[in-house]
Amino acid sequence: MSEVTARPITMAQVAQHAGVSQASVSRVLNGVATVDPAIVAKVNRAVAALNYSPSEAARSLVRGSSHTIALLVPDLENPLFQGVLKGLTVAAARDGYRVLVADSAEAVGVEADIAGEARSKCDALVLVSPRMPDAELRELIQRTTPVVVVNRRVDDTAAAQLSVDYVTAVKELGVHLRGFGHRRIAYVAGPALSYANEQRAQGLGELAREYPDLEFLTIPAGSSMEAGYDAADAVLETGATAAIAFNDLVALGLMSRLREVGVEVPQQLSIVGIDDIPQSRFAAPPLTTMSVPRIEIGRQAWNRMRQALDGENADHPLFYRPVLVARQSSGPASHASGWVGPARPVLRLGSTVVAQYEEGTNVDSVLSPRPYLDAVISRTGTPLSVTEPTDHPHHLGVSLAIADVNGTSYWGGRTYVRGEGSIMVPNHGRQRRDRLRIDGHSLDERLSWVDEHGTTQLVEVRELRSAELAGGWALRWRSHLKATLDAITFGSPATNGREGAGYGGIFWRFAPEIARVFSPAGDTEREVHGAATDWLAFTFPDRGTTVVLTQGEERLPWFVRFAEYLGAGPSVAWNEPRTIPEGGELNLELTAYVLDAELVDAAAVEAALPALRAEAGL
Repeated sequence: MSEVTARPITMAQVAQHAGVSQASVSRVLNGVATVDPAIVAKVNRAVAALNYSPSEAARSLVRGSSHTIALLVPDLENPLFQGVLKGLTVAAARDGYRVLVADSAEAVGVEADIAGEARSKCDALVLVSPRMPDAELRELIQRTTPVVVVNRRVDDTAAAQLSVDYVTAVKELGVHLRGFGHRRIAYVAGPALSYANEQRAQGLGELAREYPDLEFLTIPAGSSMEAGYDAADAVLETGATAAIAFNDLVALGLMSRLREVGVEVPQQLSIVGIDDIPQSRFAAPPLTTMSVPRIEIGRQAWNRMRQALDGENADHPLFYRPVLVARQSSGPASHASGWVGPARPVLRLGSTVVAQYEEGTNVDSVLSPRPYLDAVISRTGTPLSVTEPTDHPHHLGVSLAIADVNGTSYWGGRTYVRGEGSIMVPNHGRQRRDRLRIDGHSLDERLSWVDEHGTTQLVEVRELRSAELAGGWALRWRSHLKATLDAITFGSPATNGREGAGYGGIFWRFAPEIARVFSPAGDTEREVHGAATDWLAFTFPDRGTTVVLTQGEERLPWFVRFAEYLGAGPSVAWNEPRTIPEGGELNLELTAYVLDAELVDAAAVEAALPALRAEAGL
């Protein structure tokens, strides 16, 4: 017994059932507002009774519109294009439009033909990263309008355009890697005719002109994971310490091959990509990349298409700037020495990290948040700093901290109030980083000193200069403080009545080690505390390490503790307040020589200092 397939219900059958003409049925189904309500009711009852579904092809002929748009991409496997498709599809659906997708599979020669065929079946065309030459693309746009072009700039055309600033994106990646000490960088290039690849190459060219110490080596590849995988051996042959991949897919393929051959990322080769596709976050290690707003670009592509379908002229082109997402696939070059790591700088001497520089944003507000040097060690591993110790949690390694700046505490903890003692007062300010630049052994930072009311009291330019020594290392800290809105008076607990507590300035809180402290003034705390000497030395006999602290041109009294805890620094307001006028400046300086040797007395330090200063060149 054979099955008989039911024939679809026709418009003529609906008209017969409703007792009206086919023209009336057509007008009702197309929403013509002038149809008699009684006829509308009859047609709707007939449609429901017969379970009638109108032919979309027939309706499109009547309306002159298919309510579909075509999307052409060069490779639908690329998650960047998938994100654009998602944003476009969801936004178009809200307006009753569907999206049909065509994939040219990177076939540049037939791309225009595929686009033309897709447009013939739809109301409009969205071109994502078209690979065809400019002249061919302009001709295609002219004969297939309305068109929206995504991820490509096209001159001399009225088509709506949304593009990404890949020039800046690749330059930010280059600066990021340079900050880690990389100087020889491979670029794993994309498709030769790709506009996005052209933009990346332009960015690298500009970067090379800005930083002559950078060398870029181009490795031809493509836009897929397979392309990155296949290019890995060529990248290794360049001797580069870092690689910028055309996109995240290429980067992931490259990392896969590197794992197979035993190359560690980022210890032996740093890898970065572009796009921030979902897989990048879950790579091993997670991939540093430039994030592109894929879904948002798709949404905005529909908004521009909606304008075009309504006969409106395209608004100005949208230009998206990607954002750096720093993850674990990028790190210091194996040979790098000096300050490396733009996000969280460390001071690296050969294979040893001797200090790290923290921004301080995670410090509790009552500890007066500020940037500070943390995890300071000698080259032989002697710990030389401590952060937030239980006895004084507001001590942050090596930092610039002042207890009283027009009544605001940039020291942290309790405030000494005359007649009341040390009490907790809601007067804690913070040092906000406005700019940070590193270049080899130089770290430059601009900071705003913001009081408890949110007002900037001081602007600071901070300079940290490091140097390698044959028997250790050296660091010079200079801070230039400028009063912005008013005169500034610097005080201390001593200026408020607490005898001997004139602390405030560049302060070094040492790790709890057994130490001897001496200076030209003597070797007891009573002798060195308050003495305005050129230098002060801490020797750690059990570790064979010495730290010599020296001042700049202005000799300030030393605030020193080594009975209760180890700490020292030149004092800005020892027993008298210090005032600078509005627009005035205060310059502070401290240099440390961290030596892998024990200097036993003042005479040994005096004998060693001239050679240390000459060798450091600070």
